[in-house]
Amino acid sequence: MAELENILIKSPANFSSMSNGEMVTQVHGDNVISFLKSDNNIYSLKWQKHSELNESVSKSDIGSSNYNSGSTGWRINNNGQAEFENIESRVAVSSLSWVFFTGTSAALNAMVTIAHGVNSGKKRIVCVSVNMISDTSPSLTGDDPPTGSFIAGAGNIQDEFDPDREFRTFYDDDNLYIITDSTGDDVTGNQFTCAVFYLDYDLY
Repeated sequence: MAELENILIKSPANFSSMSNGEMVTQVHGDNVISFLKSDNNIYSLKWQKHSELNESVSKSDIGSSNYNSGSTGWRINNNGQAEFENIESRVAVSSLSWVFFTGTSAALNAMVTIAHGVNSGKKRIVCVSVNMISDTSPSLTGDDPPTGSFIAGAGNIQDEFDPDREFRTFYDDDNLYIITDSTGDDVTGNQFTCAVFYLDYDLY
């Protein structure tokens, strides 16, 4: 078999000067074309980039073959959202989510109702924390907290020492209930913030 001679050039190929059995590979920007002369005929071949040959079909996500939303496996979407069955990085994270609310407290002996949006809330909510502005502050021996400071707490009676600052929080499968006690004059009609932490599985 005769040896095939290949020449790589960047200028246009001159077919008339080519000998039979000679191949010229010509580069035009991103295009690479080989020309082979045989029996005074010219044959051409356009090459394709190796990266293009291996390029996979564009997908909106990647994930495991056993992925089932909210149940098993893992998935990462192109929009940055991801779901994993379990993550271990010095500590384990077990599908903990949270949601925040703000509002104004109710009148004395009344309540504010908020739909929390957590499925099976009684079985999945692990913590409700409500902070509420108080009209007064404790009188201490030294400096006092400024009037209008938030009373911070975890949802039950926030300040048993002074009945004027008492409010309570309950929740069920559907709602949060933030109650102003009948004596809670200092927390009536005031701004509150609320954080709800919940899991994506039933605790009991």
